[in-house]
Amino acid sequence: MRATTRNASDTLQDQTHLILLSEGYRLVDDAWDRLDRRIYLNDEDADKDWVRALAKLLRRLGWELDPNKLRTLRHIVTGHEIELETGGPETSGHFLYHMKGE
Repeated sequence: MRATTRNASDTLQDQTHLILLSEGYRLVDDAWDRLDRRIYLNDEDADKDWVRALAKLLRRLGWELDPNKLRTLRHIVTGHEIELETGGPETSGHFLYHMKGE
């Protein structure tokens, strides 16, 4: 069972990565093997419409909006999480954190 989950997790990571790249995200920190996370940057604002559109795009991979966390998606099988965070005053756009589930 553990090997199946690992394979599903790897496949999800790869598919999600390709979709994010196609949507204009740039990988800025790949710590998947060390810290179980990747950080991406996108020049667009992560407003409500952006988050909804991204959730709709990722839905076919099993991602859903988390009803309890703002700007957060959770994968229904693996428990992976995606959080979107505004870039702050010195960064245009937003950051996206893809983290392994527990």
